Amino acid sequence: MPDRTSTLRIVCARGVAFVLGALLASGCSAPPSPSAPARPAAQVDWTAVGHALGTDLKTEQGGVHTADFPRTDLAITNDNVRLMPGMELGSEAMFTPTSGTDALLIGEFTVTSQELNPVISRLQTGGIEISAVHKHLPNENPRLWWLHYTGYGDPVRNAATLRGALQLTGTPLLLAEPAPPASPPLDTAALDRIIRHPGAREDGAYQIHVPLNRPISDTTTGVTLPYLMEASTLLMFQPLDGGKVAINGDFAMTADQINPVISALHDHSIDIVSLHSHLTHEQPRLFYMHFWSVGDPAALAGGLRAALDAAHTD
Repeated sequence: MPDRTSTLRIVCARGVAFVLGALLASGCSAPPSPSAPARPAAQVDWTAVGHALGTDLKTEQGGVHTADFPRTDLAITNDNVRLMPGMELGSEAMFTPTSGTDALLIGEFTVTSQELNPVISRLQTGGIEISAVHKHLPNENPRLWWLHYTGYGDPVRNAATLRGALQLTGTPLLLAEPAPPASPPLDTAALDRIIRHPGAREDGAYQIHVPLNRPISDTTTGVTLPYLMEASTLLMFQPLDGGKVAINGDFAMTADQINPVISALHDHSIDIVSLHSHLTHEQPRLFYMHFWSVGDPAALAGGLRAALDAAHTD
């Protein structure tokens, strides 16, 4: 037979169990145990990324971090028009954070025929995917290729790979912004009114980005692409002597928009250069169509606006 002390211990233990059970049943819980303070979420070190790439990154709308390397080493003409670097004649890198210290990288190189395959090999060796190789212009001299790429994971590693690939080309690796080239006057306010979107001067050209009406996702990371990262139509105007402009750029479209846009451009004497993809993991699937023409700024801008309307783009 248990002694009095043992009996008291059993009763107390049962009492504690009963009280805890009643507390839990009523939705109460025991006091939380002490824990370490919450750690801030890891973030990309953009200074380190710029250091690996060899130039400071520019922070743009949508949290996109960019770097541009104009092909100022080349004298490029198309249909006897001397083109400025702002007509997408250069290399560019665009980063957006994904998770932790990782980032999605999208960009392109403008390279000569001799530079093309060495650059492809260097990018692939560094783990960067090739997503497209094609033309932006119909009759450029010297002959050029535009190489599109995508990178995932560590942005510092990818930036170092890009730097190595750039060193295989004649691209000037400038640390400072080049002085803007002199160019004839251009009524950019009129272009903004016609296109219904504002633009910006860029290395001798006037560029207008028109974001797509629907979200575009990178299916590998689940990230919605900022409009600067291939989720927009790009319209470029280079002023010429005599009040004319040269236009180039590309329409970003879904499959059902391709032929209506072609018809609208042809109705306004704007030539089609090429139709292709820029990405490999986007959803919905996009196609990009490059164009070219020389003429009156307002008339050509009206033709581009008509093509945007045909694609039901605001």
